[in-house]
Amino acid sequence: MKLKSILEQINKKYPENLQYSWDNSGLNIGNLDSDVNKIMLTLEITSDTVDEAVKKGVDLIISHHPFMFSKVNQITNKDLKGKLIYKLIKNDINVYCMHTSYDVAENGLNDYFVKLMSYKPSEILDPVGVAEFYDAATKTTVTKEYGLGRIVRLGEGLRALDFLQNLKAALKIENIRLVGDPMNNIESFAVVTGSGAEYFEMCHQKNVDLLITGDMKYHQAIDSKEMGVMVADFGHFGTEDIFAESIIDFIRSICEGCEIFKSDIYINPFTNM
Repeated sequence: MKLKSILEQINKKYPENLQYSWDNSGLNIGNLDSDVNKIMLTLEITSDTVDEAVKKGVDLIISHHPFMFSKVNQITNKDLKGKLIYKLIKNDINVYCMHTSYDVAENGLNDYFVKLMSYKPSEILDPVGVAEFYDAATKTTVTKEYGLGRIVRLGEGLRALDFLQNLKAALKIENIRLVGDPMNNIESFAVVTGSGAEYFEMCHQKNVDLLITGDMKYHQAIDSKEMGVMVADFGHFGTEDIFAESIIDFIRSICEGCEIFKSDIYINPFTNM
């Protein structure tokens, strides 16, 4: 299957133009006319995942985080990023990244996170705008709102401790950081996967009891506690490690005849001690 055809199908459901201006979702390295037979899915592109792709004969890596974010002035085998770019091109490996375009879209990463908890989003936390999406079921183009984060209104009070223990089990996470009293009841929560701690203020404005996200800073934690907004910091990696499993069924549905698999590399740079 041609790379160009794969990307056209992805863009129908997750348009690249939904991404934030600072982002670099899309084709980071590639030849649109190349044939793709083997696809690897990963959260991050690192030296280990590139080596894995080379070893397994991968034609296309689809990652969540953009491989090329900051400006690249030169490509040599003496520079960390340059060495990876050199190796990817030398081995004819295409790189496509689905970052904020996937975060904000319907049935993207935030929706999948909520689905893991067996809930349905009640509303978008931070609406960005409206856009046209292809509906595979009706084979028509529909206009829908999109934006970052999801709010769930529970309709009943749940003890935060029990709720968070269940979520930790679903995500296979042993330790989290919590701002607030775990014995309090919650009637609503919001999810912003990755780095979304700054949204505690929006949660306060929208009467959301608990924010689930990653990368919370000390002073943000102080302010959120003062506002009475509980924040569960599952870590950047912890909230986004589900990327590959969240997208694999969709990629399989549009890439008939291709071998598609998740990377075996565990890329969390942190170790709990």
